[in-house]
Amino acid sequence: MKKILYLPIEIKKRELLPKLFLGLRALDKGFNFVIGNKTSIFAATNFFGPGIYFYKSMNFNDTNHIKNIKKKNNIYIVHDEESGVTHSTSKTLNNFINIRSSEENLKLIDRFYTWGNFDHKAWIKKYPRYQNKFKMTGSPRLDLCIPRINKYFLSDEIKEIKKKYKKYILFISSGISSDVELKNIFKQDKFFFRYKNKIEKLNRVEQMKNLRKYFVNSINLINCISKNFNNINIVVRPHPNENLKDWRKEINQFNKNVILDSSDKDIASLIKNSECVIHNSSFSGIQTSLLNKPTIVFSPKKINLNKRSFPNKLGIKANSEKEVCQLIKKLIFFKNRFNKKKILNQTLSRVNFTTDKTASDKIINDFSKFKINKFYKDDLKINFYSRFLFLKNFLRKKINLKNQNRSGRYTRRTMSEKLGGGIFKDDISKYVRALRKKNKDLANVVVRSFGPNGFYISKK
Repeated sequence: MKKILYLPIEIKKRELLPKLFLGLRALDKGFNFVIGNKTSIFAATNFFGPGIYFYKSMNFNDTNHIKNIKKKNNIYIVHDEESGVTHSTSKTLNNFINIRSSEENLKLIDRFYTWGNFDHKAWIKKYPRYQNKFKMTGSPRLDLCIPRINKYFLSDEIKEIKKKYKKYILFISSGISSDVELKNIFKQDKFFFRYKNKIEKLNRVEQMKNLRKYFVNSINLINCISKNFNNINIVVRPHPNENLKDWRKEINQFNKNVILDSSDKDIASLIKNSECVIHNSSFSGIQTSLLNKPTIVFSPKKINLNKRSFPNKLGIKANSEKEVCQLIKKLIFFKNRFNKKKILNQTLSRVNFTTDKTASDKIINDFSKFKINKFYKDDLKINFYSRFLFLKNFLRKKINLKNQNRSGRYTRRTMSEKLGGGIFKDDISKYVRALRKKNKDLANVVVRSFGPNGFYISKK
């Protein structure tokens, strides 16, 4: 008999592979796991019984969700995917913590895993009574930057990218892609932001307007690069919150060497294969540093995006299209050196990252100490319940019952968009196959569907 681990996924391209990697590591610690969208995982908690439930946040509006999971006697653990380590100062990080937490939720959860010393200290300062609930482990997202792991776990994906995109500059977008999207953000803010005063609200409005201006400047920059360097591709990776329809309209106006990457590939694979990375205030700047790739920070004058600007310290700043093009020449074509050691040391001052022990292993070693009952479900019961979930989903669509948010909250991206159209068996199986090449113990791992967008993974 085994213990069960629940791994819900909200944004597929950001969360699936890190959590899949963590789940596969947990198999050796006496766990089987279910990975998938929130609906499939919630159904799994009803079927398998008490286990470890690993969620992406403890927002002030997550309270009912936490209570529902805890009612079923699950251990509730959290690692915030939004990453407070990107904030430039302790003050902006504290504002982030106010939005991303509440004392009520901290009372309810069992453990919170922090990214590194910077955010760990801030969380403990905010909630000193609950400091024992915080553990500094680092993030499974950064495990994919460890050379020995991306070499085999991402090997097939890296080869695929190299064949498809060849030699390329990676542009990581993090703006607001249209005026319509800007208006939608302000609608969303009504549900997800609690402003202390008018000044705080005005600052938020100004920040969002700057992100819209930055997107317009980004379009001009990409166009400039594509014309000046027609012998190299420019791969554009939109932020998960950007509207892909807006990007597809823009891409049609560029030269053929500009390619939109709308795939669900992990960003670490795209960075690994690139010649250099261009971004502004993106968490991927930290990943780029750990993967030893040169970084250009595109920072147009009079556009202030400094709320989460720590990653900008890990690259070379350029204020104009001309400066970016000059840096591309130096870094790619003239092979000028950039200070890898200095940049890496700055990164390690923020994130708990070691190449010898993964964050996933640190997290698993910790939650393995919690006492939970082992379960027993035979293959017949699992297969039957999975078919029941497929049938239930089919009937829901058939009678046109749409998933409505009962609270009336607005969300910019639909659940389908966040999942890239869905989670499929091959999304899981191909990475299991990649790991088998390195670890023979995974030869007996079985991947079974568990309703729509859900998978139960175990050893035979």
